[in-house]
Amino acid sequence: MGKSCIRFKKMEDIPYELIKELCGKMTQEEWIGIYESAIKK
Repeated sequence: MGKSCIRFKKMEDIPYELIKELCGKMTQEEWIGIYESAIKK
């Protein structure tokens, strides 16, 4: 599993609305920029 993985034992435990909200807080380009700057150190 990768560092960004979250495991849920039951499908009904998955907070889809929260995941949707969190995904909308950052663009893919922003996340990639942060990731690339972190691995270059």
